Amino acid sequence: MNNCPEPSLQSALDPSSVMRLLHTKDFTVKQFFDDIPRYVILSHTWEQDEVTFQDIQNLDIARSKTGWRKVENACARARRYCFDWIWIDSCCINKESSAELSEALNSMYQYYEDAAMCYVYLSDVSGEYHPGSEKSNFRDSRWFKRGWTLQELLAPEYVVFLDEGWERIGTRWGLRGVVSAVTGIPVDVFEGRIVDEYSVAQRMSWAAFRETTRPEDQAYCLLGVFGVSMSPIYGEGGVKAFMRLQQEIIRISDDRSIFAWVAVPPTKELKPWEFDRPARNTETRGLLARSPYEFRMSGDVQASNVELIGNQSSYSFNNNGLHIHLPFNPIPSSSEHFGEPIFLAHLLCQSTRGGSHLTVYLRKTSGHQYVRCHPDEIFLTSSPPPMDDVRELTVTERLVTGRRVRASNTSGSISQYEIELLRSAWDFHQEKAIGSYVNSRIDEHTVSLFVDEYPHDAVGYKSRQTGDSFRIVRINGRPSLSIGDSWIEGSIPGDTLLGQLDSGNYLMITSERRGDFSEKIDVGYLAKDDPEIRLWTGPLRLPDLGVIVHSMLSSEGYDLHLEFQGIFPPDPFGRITQDMAYATVFRPHPDDPKECSHPTFRLLTYRQWDISFFGSCIVHVAFGLQGSSVWTDIVVQYSYSNDTSEYVWKSYLDSGPRAGKRLKGEGFAEARSVTAEIKRTKNLQLGDYSLRMYWKDR
Repeated sequence: MNNCPEPSLQSALDPSSVMRLLHTKDFTVKQFFDDIPRYVILSHTWEQDEVTFQDIQNLDIARSKTGWRKVENACARARRYCFDWIWIDSCCINKESSAELSEALNSMYQYYEDAAMCYVYLSDVSGEYHPGSEKSNFRDSRWFKRGWTLQELLAPEYVVFLDEGWERIGTRWGLRGVVSAVTGIPVDVFEGRIVDEYSVAQRMSWAAFRETTRPEDQAYCLLGVFGVSMSPIYGEGGVKAFMRLQQEIIRISDDRSIFAWVAVPPTKELKPWEFDRPARNTETRGLLARSPYEFRMSGDVQASNVELIGNQSSYSFNNNGLHIHLPFNPIPSSSEHFGEPIFLAHLLCQSTRGGSHLTVYLRKTSGHQYVRCHPDEIFLTSSPPPMDDVRELTVTERLVTGRRVRASNTSGSISQYEIELLRSAWDFHQEKAIGSYVNSRIDEHTVSLFVDEYPHDAVGYKSRQTGDSFRIVRINGRPSLSIGDSWIEGSIPGDTLLGQLDSGNYLMITSERRGDFSEKIDVGYLAKDDPEIRLWTGPLRLPDLGVIVHSMLSSEGYDLHLEFQGIFPPDPFGRITQDMAYATVFRPHPDDPKECSHPTFRLLTYRQWDISFFGSCIVHVAFGLQGSSVWTDIVVQYSYSNDTSEYVWKSYLDSGPRAGKRLKGEGFAEARSVTAEIKRTKNLQLGDYSLRMYWKDR
């Protein structure tokens, strides 16, 4: 039975680019130059044997491919929500045409932004548990680790997540806290704050831990995020593509946070039998980064305050480097740390962490020419930049050989709703309608409603068992949940509303727009003793402390790279990279006495080669909060030990043998020949503290 009314006349856009759309019923692909119809868009990760543009021309060939099930299921869901058209990147772009591929890459953000709905298909996720549950594999989805999916998360107005069986997990709005924790993107973004309001460095940091199959795509996938265009040149290499991206950003932005990046410290990995001292790091760079990963520490960097420098705020990139005015602080040549005369140059940016000002190290090479030295550090200072010494200079680069207004596709007056009671809410029955009338009853639990211009149209329901009642109210053109004398108002992009009934149980309504400018509203019922209710009702608690743990075991003559084994308890806010691990902890909370949900300490486990005995051993590093103190401890075990990370972690609980180590709250620890020290950092990084390990020669 077709529950979709005839399409509205208000169903066209006027974008400046051509696009192809796939018809959801007969699977034909049509090219649109103007009057682009209302469409839904699919976001997914590519897998084996996807259906291409060439394949879709012959449905027999398309149906023989593994990826056909994805196309078929996406179209089926779109049809169920009255969409005649869908855009799927695998089969709507002719990648054999370089001109079309270039146009599609530069228009991709706009495609997602103009879509009425975005379906995010997570083929590796089970919807059995709430995404915030420790049992859920939502956080581990490959989709959150891919470069192209960043813009697909940011651009659309409405996003719904679908599990491996194409069942709804939740919406971006309803799961915004969990999605923020997984991606490191501030929750404000998912609550409607404009992406352009964030600094260049912050937006770059959102892509820092994402990967792409082609190295050049690390740059190309960010074009829409920064509102710039450039021609893709596959084969130019990832570094050159990313340099070109930054140059395009510089043309339209004077935000100096684009220079607030931290290089990966160069290391020399030694075998247990190698004892020669590695050469000191003498690498010099320009002011441009080489990959998004170098912005991994920049999530708290605000946009630069260019008013401080007045008419000297502009900068440009020429063939001999970057021409810029920077406030300078000289560093005495006798500095023990560097051993050479260099300068601290202020970027006119501040970190939200303590309001610190960001500076980089520059060394003069000749005339007005400078290079950036010690690129693996950005020094934080509490002092504002000295405006009495602003220098015009050129920073040498070693080069490797505005957003459009959202189209009207997602807007439009909603005059018809389809309300369905999900199985959990079947105990409720429709009681009355105010200012609205039931256009048709689709089945026992589903009605189609037409609403007029009355400002408080409503339809009421009541439970046969508990007597609980609620109304779905139309306020300012948006559905709202009304319980008793109060209501929870819906607002863009709020598509998930939760309210507590008189019995203490909860009701959740989720709205999803359809292709005919109507709206589907699902009503679900949650028991107050449901173990996952807190994940829906409570705001995401943010950690109180973040710590960078460097994976190098340092000694006077050498550095060893430790092999990371894991974090316990698992940290949803944690990050594991090639050169460090980032983990977080919480302050004690009376509602969590066992420290299970919000641990006040964590354990990081590494494997290392014992130089003295040429054997393998396990290094456990514990750290956390104890009162107002930050503490650490270290446990070294040989590989034949059967103690798990969980066992060692539990040994620091009040009843455990190592509880005294935690209660002492010391920032220095020693075990065998390994020491660990935790200190507040003065450099730009994730978190406020840095934990380093050292080898003490026997």
